Amino acid sequence: MRRRIGTGVLLLAIGAVVAMAQATMTNADVVKLTKSGLSDDFILNVIDQQGSRLSSDAASLVDLKQNGVNERILAAIVRKSPSSEPLNSESILNLTRAGFSDNFILDLMDRQTVKFSTSASRIAELKEAGVSERVLSRMVVDQSVREIPSGTLVSVRLIDSIDSERDRTGDEFRASLEDPITIGDDIIVPKRADARVRLTTEKSSGKLTGKAELTVELVSITINGKKVPVSTSTVAEYSGSQTGSTVKKAAVVGALGAVIGAIAGGGKGAAIGAGSGAAVGAGSGVFMKGQKVKVPSETLLTFTTERAIRP
Repeated sequence: MRRRIGTGVLLLAIGAVVAMAQATMTNADVVKLTKSGLSDDFILNVIDQQGSRLSSDAASLVDLKQNGVNERILAAIVRKSPSSEPLNSESILNLTRAGFSDNFILDLMDRQTVKFSTSASRIAELKEAGVSERVLSRMVVDQSVREIPSGTLVSVRLIDSIDSERDRTGDEFRASLEDPITIGDDIIVPKRADARVRLTTEKSSGKLTGKAELTVELVSITINGKKVPVSTSTVAEYSGSQTGSTVKKAAVVGALGAVIGAIAGGGKGAAIGAGSGAAVGAGSGVFMKGQKVKVPSETLLTFTTERAIRP
């Protein structure tokens, strides 16, 4: 009997741990944990272990701080779920008024895209509202960084391979910038900068073609140590890993990424395969057999920016 009770307790404990690991944390949960008097270390561990529906835009951070969440925990939320919403002058003003430290605000500016108004009148207004000169100086510097315009070609070389049998929609893969991104004579992003591509579609075309279909998009480039989200339209060309030279101009059939595989009709991005009119040639690095599609490491993909990129 004692052994059964001990086993039952153990199973309940394991179940509780599994449930905690599988739960999805929200901002409201963080507030509840904070107000319950739990230690920072405990709350940080829970945030790290659980799935996330946390929000870290400026308005959400202000709300959390006003509910007693300290900056150490707020920094963990930003790391766990970085916001895609750009910081603007109003965001900085609201963060300052909420009592955030300069260090927290500056770190947030490192992690998120920014879009500031830094006219003399706006700077004076922010200063009068309490924004420190340290933060204002950083805002002026960030605003002076030149944008990478829409329509810029961005070539990346895959570090990870992509395999239709193994990978699923939402999976991300490492890549590196093949050529520097320049504006005039200035290098804005150096060669070999880190980049990430994401698998946005993975499916079998079934009886129609008997081939698999993959859609990938460029989602970020690391610029000055900060992962910057990007929006790209079509893949202009691809090449194999051996020579690095362009094999063939891909057929454009839409926007958003590259469709890799034999496609009978429709689709997004650029098609690569017999059905696309851009048949895979020797040395292309894209291999197809039956319903299998494999894009090996070092395959080159060239994307076109759909919107301006602000480092």
